[in-house]
Amino acid sequence: MEELINKCRQNGLRITTGLRTILEVLHQAKLPMSLQELEVNPAIIAICDRATIFRTLQRLEGIGMLRRLNFSHSGAKFSLSNGDNHEEYLICTACGEITTLNMSCPVHKIQDDVINSTGYKQMSHELTFYGVCPACQ
Repeated sequence: MEELINKCRQNGLRITTGLRTILEVLHQAKLPMSLQELEVNPAIIAICDRATIFRTLQRLEGIGMLRRLNFSHSGAKFSLSNGDNHEEYLICTACGEITTLNMSCPVHKIQDDVINSTGYKQMSHELTFYGVCPACQ
């Protein structure tokens, strides 16, 4: 957690109780969380209102610490970004269940090639698979 706090400080964010709590909840989450899930989280509910949570998420995303995942079935969800070490997801189109894929990302090689051929920096990508989970079949 201290590494996350230090990165926030280095990027000019004020370390408030709300920011620290949101970081802790996202850090402990096994799957990405929506704004709605964050605002009803017991650790956050007494500290932050919806607008504060939203502004905090925007700030974290702006400094590259947060990954916004746009799921067509369930809207945007957020997870902490570890740069190159990020999760890829499988989403059920019937029930909306999100499953983390426990495999290395096959897109990193392509991303490295794009960086080398274009000169772009701080590049990111998303890879999400959609299908029908076994329970919904």
